[in-house]
Amino acid sequence: MRKDLFVLLSIAVLLVSSCVTVPARDSEPKVTSLSSDDASIIDMINQINESLLFEYHHGLMKFGPRYTGSINCSLAAEYIYDAFQQMGLDVEFHEWRHGGFRSKDVVATLHGTDLNSTAEYILCGHFDTVPGAPGADDDGSGTAAVLAIAHILSQYQFNHTIKFIAFSGEEVGTYGSFTYARDASYRGDNIVAVLNMDMIGYANTPEGGRILRFFPPLRSHWIADYATMISEKYHDIIDMSIDTLPSYPGADNQAFVDYGYDGVWIAHQDGYPWGHSPNDTADHLNWSYYVKATKLMCAITAEIAQRPLDVQVLIRRPFEGYTYLFNHPVLQTSFEKQWYNGLRGLTIILGGKTIMSAEVLSTEPIRYVIFCIDGKFMVWDSQPPYEWRIQGMYLPLEGKHTIEVYAYSTTGKVASDEMDIFIVSLSRAYKG
Repeated sequence: MRKDLFVLLSIAVLLVSSCVTVPARDSEPKVTSLSSDDASIIDMINQINESLLFEYHHGLMKFGPRYTGSINCSLAAEYIYDAFQQMGLDVEFHEWRHGGFRSKDVVATLHGTDLNSTAEYILCGHFDTVPGAPGADDDGSGTAAVLAIAHILSQYQFNHTIKFIAFSGEEVGTYGSFTYARDASYRGDNIVAVLNMDMIGYANTPEGGRILRFFPPLRSHWIADYATMISEKYHDIIDMSIDTLPSYPGADNQAFVDYGYDGVWIAHQDGYPWGHSPNDTADHLNWSYYVKATKLMCAITAEIAQRPLDVQVLIRRPFEGYTYLFNHPVLQTSFEKQWYNGLRGLTIILGGKTIMSAEVLSTEPIRYVIFCIDGKFMVWDSQPPYEWRIQGMYLPLEGKHTIEVYAYSTTGKVASDEMDIFIVSLSRAYKG
């Protein structure tokens, strides 16, 4: 026993040394047999046009290259803030300092009407650029689309809250989205989906002119599936389809995935030869395609923020991105600068007494909650608080694993959440 404790403490010392303290149609479409909600969304779609997009895009391009930390980047943030404020949205700066940079994101909130819902949906893009690049497509296209869609949706009401966010720091390591996602995780924000539009303004082939690409990690495939359904629903109006590809880890949505949320990167299909260069200018955009892509994202955002959420399960403990020693969070894990290595937000567990707790939000009774490791059943709980001591069943847990939690309602609805952990523990449920 003393030898085992010595091994655990030795590993703890080693890990602590790497951590720090805490073409668009302008005519009215012919549609029949629609509900009032469908008709409202068609009205939203029809309000997206080239002049609205150009207004916001041109306003952003006036600041030229917007490298994070530069005066141009700060002035662009002020412009975005003022634009959101003129829409009547609640708007604030999310100021951050990380990796030698200091900047701010702009966050505008359209509050949901369901007072029993804490759910939030995020539509975002980044307004910073690499040095010397005007960033018309990367990512002036995404940011202006966020503004245009916010302009339209702010005139309507939705069940759940929508946050429109323009991030800085993407080109230097996705620092703006990382700090926001980290802070949201620590606050316990109930972020259901992150729709990150980054380069949606270009097409040069007939096929590419009708496709918008979604890049979801496995846990976020449901977002791409839902978006596909919406694209099919409004295909006769917008003439756009969704193409789902494997996840790309270098965009702003990945920071949210690292901290336990679902998110996708959204981009055009055709290659863009002027990216990260002084030639990334507005005259290279395909404005007809850009309008269609924005129309589709407007429809997807409106639909997803209105859909019912009958059951949710949220992992509340352990905290994402913390190191635990025998059920005690001792320090934040310091992998944030290495955004590309998949360790950002990793939870490290040392010892065998760490408790996982989950919260279930449901409009109907819950039959039980099941805890799994790497897709394998471990234990179930039928009464709140839903908790489980993290341990192996017949063998101790070591190395990196994924813990999944499933909640089952009495009518058969299922919700899930998951967390990546690195664990060193001698604990197991059965000794025999």
